[in-house]
This record gives sequence, structure tokens and C-alpha cells, in this order.
Amino acid sequence: MRNQAMKEIRIHENDANQRLDKFLEKTFPELKKGMMYKAIRNKKIKVNRKRADFAQILQPDDVILLFLPDDVLVQKEKKVLFNSNLDVVYEDDNIVVADKPAGLLSQSAKEGQDCLVERLRAYLYRKGEYDPKRENHFAPCICNRLDRNTSGLVIGAKNAYAAREINAAIQQHLVHKFYHAKVEGHLRDDMDVTLYLKKIDTIAKVSAQPREGYVKAQMRVHPFRFEKDATWIKVELVTGRFHQIRACMAFLGFPLVGDRKYGSHRLEDMQLDAYRIVIDPIEMEMEQNEFKK
Repeated sequence: MRNQAMKEIRIHENDANQRLDKFLEKTFPELKKGMMYKAIRNKKIKVNRKRADFAQILQPDDVILLFLPDDVLVQKEKKVLFNSNLDVVYEDDNIVVADKPAGLLSQSAKEGQDCLVERLRAYLYRKGEYDPKRENHFAPCICNRLDRNTSGLVIGAKNAYAAREINAAIQQHLVHKFYHAKVEGHLRDDMDVTLYLKKIDTIAKVSAQPREGYVKAQMRVHPFRFEKDATWIKVELVTGRFHQIRACMAFLGFPLVGDRKYGSHRLEDMQLDAYRIVIDPIEMEMEQNEFKK
């Protein structure tokens, strides 16, 4: 017979404004959905000692009581890697804008691996702004990702409120991202690019025309400096697709220098840098809305 346990969880600010079932899924990875919904119906899971509804929105200081086997009430242990080597460009009470170096992963599915997310958490831990022992499941996170070999600005959220606000702004196309890149050949004129991409394994396939399974990719390209056999370009992304700049420029006949995945034969390191981010006005207050390297 499985041992029954009673566990009490108090809702903090970073847990609030989400559905009860979503909170439980993230907090107790061993608690299966079927058992969770049955427990809610049978009052084995209560909120503030009252019958709960799986879709109710949790509020700060709500108390969840769970009367369930102890083996499904195990919370995932959160560890902090002590690598605080983080190049901070901007910081306020809600966000950190950091400059990711080329060669560093934005985030990793492998526990314990160095990446920008772990560096963000270590940085905030050292400042006393994040303690995994005080959180039920929330941890500081990044809102936009860059490929390993792409450098540049990434927005980190210190709390759940900031994560919701920035992610919503990205979905609403209120976050504008600008890149520098070095491409092969001489690109003489500005271009408004509209192509169609499909991710297949680790490659983005490109079509000039709409096709089933392909998504629209749009960007604006401006050449600003020339070398003997290369052009430095500024790119403003209108959409943010997988490998968008790399795949589209290669398709147009101007692969990024050193980007051997997309046809470059040069041995130089690839140069792709997210140098500027602009956020249109949103509800969350910020001391500035433009971030540059």
C-alpha cells in the first residue's frame, strides 16, 4: 500500500495568476494528469481548505493542501551552477538584458551544462534576488534565444510577471531585433525579404513561394560596409524563424561567411550578432526600451 502524505504549498508571487492544474503539473512532475484531476474532484486537493477547481486562477498566499501518495509529491530539486560570468547590458527590477558570447548555448536540456540561463540564475543568486529553495517551481528564464554560434542581446526575466509580459510582447511583435552579419559577396542594395521556411532536423529549407508546411519569413536587409569579397549587413527581423538570417541569405546567394551548414566554404568564424533590441511600450515599466551593445 502506498504511503499517503499531506503536503501544504503556499502560493508566492511567481506562482500566482496561473491555473491550479498548470501549477501542479510544473511543481510535481510525478503527479500524472489522471490522478491529479481525480484528486481535485474527490477533494484530495483543496485550495484554502475548500473544494478546488482545476481551472481556478491561483492568487498570492493561497494555500494548496494535497492528500496523495508521497511518491507523487516529489518536487524537482533545483540547483544553481556557480558561474556568474554574465555580461549585463541593462537591468531593472524585472529584467536583465545580457550579451551572450558566440559558442555558449542559450539554454540546455542537459542538467548541469553551462549555458546563458544557468549564468543568469547564478548571477541573480549571488545578488540575493533568486533562491531556488524559496520557489515552488519558478526559476529565472530567458525570453528570446540565440543559436550557439550567434552572439548578442538576450532578455532574461527575473520573475514570472516579467516572463509573461515579455513573452506576450514577442508574440504581439512588439519586440524588434536587429543583427549585424558578414556575408560573402557584395550586396549593393537594401532588400525587403519575404521567403518561406521549413525546419527539417537541424536545417531550414527555403522556398521562394508559399508551400505546405512552410512558414513566412520576413526581414529587412541593409548593407553598410564592404570588404574585398564580403559585405557587412544590418538585418531587422520582422519574423523570428529558425535560422532565418542564415538560411535566407544563403538562398539569396550571400551565405554568411564561415557558415558551412548553409554553403560557405570559408574557414573564418561566422559573424552574426544581435546588437540591438527595441521594445514597444508595454504595461511593464522599464527605465529604457532600447538596448544596444
